[in-house]
Amino acid sequence: MKIQSVRIKNFRTLKDVMIPFDSVTTFIGPNGAGKSTVLRALDWYFNGKSGSLTEKDCSFGATDEHIEVQVTFADLTAKDRDALGKYAPDGVATFTAWKQRSPDGSDVLSANAKGFPDFNPIKAAGGAAAKKDLYADLRRRRPELSLPEAKTGIAVEQAITTWEASQTGQLIDAPEALQTNFFGFNSGGKMSGLFDFVLVTADLRASDESSDGKSSIIGRILERSVDRAAADEAIAEIVEESRVRQQRVYEEKFKEQLEVMTAQLNGIVASYSPGRAVTVSPAEVELRAPRTTFELAVLDGATETAVERQGHGFQRTLLISALQLLAQSGAASAEGVICLAIEEPELYQHPIQAQAFAKMLRSLAEDAAKRIQVTYATHSPYFLEARHFDQVRRLTRSSDETPVVTVHFATVDDVKTKLNETVDADQVARQLDGIVTNRLSVALFAARVLLVEGDTEAAVFYGIGDRDAVGRLESQGLSIVSVGGKGGIPLAHAILTCIGIPTYVLFDGDSGFEVRANAVGKNQAVIDGERTKFSTENRRLLKYLGGTEVDFPPEQVGDRLATLSDHLEAYLESNWTEWVASCAAIEAAAGIQLGKNQYAYRTSTLEAQGTVPEMLKQILTNAGVV
Repeated sequence: MKIQSVRIKNFRTLKDVMIPFDSVTTFIGPNGAGKSTVLRALDWYFNGKSGSLTEKDCSFGATDEHIEVQVTFADLTAKDRDALGKYAPDGVATFTAWKQRSPDGSDVLSANAKGFPDFNPIKAAGGAAAKKDLYADLRRRRPELSLPEAKTGIAVEQAITTWEASQTGQLIDAPEALQTNFFGFNSGGKMSGLFDFVLVTADLRASDESSDGKSSIIGRILERSVDRAAADEAIAEIVEESRVRQQRVYEEKFKEQLEVMTAQLNGIVASYSPGRAVTVSPAEVELRAPRTTFELAVLDGATETAVERQGHGFQRTLLISALQLLAQSGAASAEGVICLAIEEPELYQHPIQAQAFAKMLRSLAEDAAKRIQVTYATHSPYFLEARHFDQVRRLTRSSDETPVVTVHFATVDDVKTKLNETVDADQVARQLDGIVTNRLSVALFAARVLLVEGDTEAAVFYGIGDRDAVGRLESQGLSIVSVGGKGGIPLAHAILTCIGIPTYVLFDGDSGFEVRANAVGKNQAVIDGERTKFSTENRRLLKYLGGTEVDFPPEQVGDRLATLSDHLEAYLESNWTEWVASCAAIEAAAGIQLGKNQYAYRTSTLEAQGTVPEMLKQILTNAGVV
């Protein structure tokens, strides 16, 4: 089984959120939005001890409300159904259980047991006689149920179980309290061996996780990889032999002395209490066999050192390695699903190693044989795969007095629906790798986005921002994304807006194409073909963005999009001659023709004399820059 969805209520920053989960679920968003809170809520749900939450964990002081985490599991296997029984009978696709912290501080774990309502009084009856009477009465009142005769309390329970298993369509959800160790991986609960949640927090100490304990990562690996039973049995025999020999030594060395002491003591006792006597003898020796334990040390060259004496980078590497081995050992030992939850997996990792870790996690999650589910909260584009935008959960937090956290996400179908009549569904799949993977990883972290056709447009607008203050646009959360041409704008726009990122669009009208075509000697047939191409693209994009459809739009700035009548260079030549001069000066200093060089464009924009054209400043304002 795997987590299908999670609902969290009244837990820290999360007042009430519903979050779908995938094989890999990536949480992004600004600091304080609640990314790590989701992971910690799940850790409390699966591994938290009773009373581990306090009133301070209630959302913004709502101490009179329950804290609740509800998890729905899907992909139930036959093994899952056998273990869960009435909570997941055949024909039921999911299993849901929730954990609550009541205002009085007590924890309650509940689940929906599927059952037939008419059986509820029978199930609740206190004794076998009451069960038989109620069952017999139900048989008389409801002959259409075809219930078999049952003459004992056990027979009644078996008859009910058999009937419900064969009539799943008539069963309804009935909330029912669960045993407190339901999710105990090593405590014999129903979920034991079915699902294990492992949280690696940003402040987790590698030295703690490398010890041989039930809850540590190394301890979990050992439970799956090492059979301690044979060794423990052999050690138990040694301990028992030692106990017997020790008892024998006591008997031999102390027997005569204790017999004398007993006789002397009884002589005195008899004078006070005739008819009674005492005996003094060696007590039974109590020896318990110790549990076999293991320890981990680090070999640094030829020197053996403790884990905590290593640098943060190596300690994090050790945790990563242990996680990978945990996943592999879980699959090898035919255990249930392991959910790896990691807070800031990029921590202390250099970029190449972070990329390797991200790929490893993806490969584990996508290998059905591994039975791994992965979720992490990250600030790194290496762990945010734009190709899998549908697995990204973007959290935002309002600036109200009592902030509200919203979870944004989008499915591939959502994007295809938004692009209906603009981009063919089949083309969406083809564009995902080329446009999305290479260009949107950073943009998905942005507070707002300006979409442009090429890298030089992005360079110019970043340069305009730097004229006021270096990094001005970046500091306000604006990402300027070039999509490699008009054809990539709709898909990028659809993904960004579906995932809740305000997105503004600028594109070129290319009205000067014919002049340029004639200048290089193109024939009329080619020019006519280009006219059809440009006008079709312009109309398609204007229609998608809600603008007025024309073959070649004029220079204009609207609420959602802006257009240039030709292209940016032509606009700047006409409206900011100092910019052209600045470009020429940079090329002269470099001694080469830089052409459409991003660095040259940004530097020229930053150093150009004169005033930035009002239209370009208005575009940034409409894109959300203050």
